Amino acid sequence: MNTTTTPIQLDFRSSRNSLPITGPQIGGPMQGRILAVMAMGAALAFTGCKDAAKQADSAAATGNALNNADPGQVKVLEPLSLKPKLFTDLTGECAIADELALDGKGNVLISMPNCLEYEDFTPKIAMLDKDGKKSDWFVNLSLHPKTNKVHPMGMEFGPDGNLYISDNQYFNDKDHQSRILRVIVKDGKPESCEVAVEGTKLSNAIRFKGNDLYLTDTFFDLPGKRDQSGVWRFSLDEIGAGKPVVKVKPLGQDPHIIATFTGKPQPATAEGGFEEAAGADGAAFDSAGNLYVGLFGDGQFFKITFNPDGSVKSNVKIIDDPSFKCCDGIWCDPQTDKIYLANSARNSIHIYDARNHTLQMIWENADTDGKDGLLDQPCSACLLGNKLVIVNFDMPFPGLINSTHDDPITVSYIDLP
Repeated sequence: MNTTTTPIQLDFRSSRNSLPITGPQIGGPMQGRILAVMAMGAALAFTGCKDAAKQADSAAATGNALNNADPGQVKVLEPLSLKPKLFTDLTGECAIADELALDGKGNVLISMPNCLEYEDFTPKIAMLDKDGKKSDWFVNLSLHPKTNKVHPMGMEFGPDGNLYISDNQYFNDKDHQSRILRVIVKDGKPESCEVAVEGTKLSNAIRFKGNDLYLTDTFFDLPGKRDQSGVWRFSLDEIGAGKPVVKVKPLGQDPHIIATFTGKPQPATAEGGFEEAAGADGAAFDSAGNLYVGLFGDGQFFKITFNPDGSVKSNVKIIDDPSFKCCDGIWCDPQTDKIYLANSARNSIHIYDARNHTLQMIWENADTDGKDGLLDQPCSACLLGNKLVIVNFDMPFPGLINSTHDDPITVSYIDLP
């Protein structure tokens, strides 16, 4: 075996490229080529390591941005002006639609609480496919034994595969009659409806983080303490299928309440308005597990971070901007951490970029009936491919641009770039 160590220049030729490598002459030309291949592999591995390091740095930067409890003053960007179009017409199906939930099969579920014209339409959960074609998903929701009504609003599938729904009884009876319902799903099909939680005030958004369900409650109506709202948390170990109904304590005293908010005092309202500031409404988690909550009455936007044991670490107001004075439903894209916010007051939809702490309006329009797809009191949104699907609530309150409840009942969409 030749063990001469005189350096030589080797040429390893692959396709049309040559890679000159200097190395010891061991075992003749064939082993020299083997060394060249090894050297090229090492070079590629080094490049891969650099790419991996860049990705790791980028992920770390993203994590740091998301986990910063107080990101500072939000930067408001120039509006995008992406005009909405008509996704589907729900006229004849319901009077009021509210929330969306993805089923994981390319469809979205839509809740129909029918707070108006209740006797004319059955509250239900319907399904829309990618083209806006609608069908019934579940109709037999559990009626409240006192009011004999049910109003499904916020909803999301839990890790157990069942659909959890907030039943908002506030417009029927303000005395802590709202609930959380559970639709049992087997083999992808809904089978039955059960009551999971009783005794909330104005049940609104539902979001899951792991095994825990988070529910916003828009009004606490506390004696001697105005403009209060908050977030409840329930473990599926407590409220999952087969568990007894959980009855919570009233007046903000229940240990399931993990966060509270104080809305800004509202001016005197006309008949039909709220006596207190409408509070916690939309909710969403970013990819790092932080919870965002917006207040309906004034647009204050909060970020809640958690300790490793799940306890609340911080609850910080991160947006309080004159360009955004109402936050209804919100939805986060976990791939980008862009949160889509519905502004019912202004007939507008916005993006909050949680990684870069920017706020940007996508679209705003004046009062309309929505027949051409324009926004008619937007209340929630979600992404279906590159379509931002937006539900129009069309149930006017004092202070909103929307002036009247009228047909058609519509869902809009915006093609995102």
